[in-house]
Amino acid sequence: MLITESMAEQVRVKRAVNRITMKELAQKLGTTYSTLRQVEQGDYDAPRRIYRSVSDWLAEDY
Repeated sequence: MLITESMAEQVRVKRAVNRITMKELAQKLGTTYSTLRQVEQGDYDAPRRIYRSVSDWLAEDY
């Protein structure tokens, strides 16, 4: 499932606002630092599990 540039920006912004490091967020999402880096760059064809964990995390505060 494609992580779009827009979704990637949302991840970067939320992570910055919450002052979470990439390493901390990767652990929270159950993924690796390098995978999270790809997510934050956008246009990443993520496995369904990664896509779902990122989507769920973005929706947590809404």
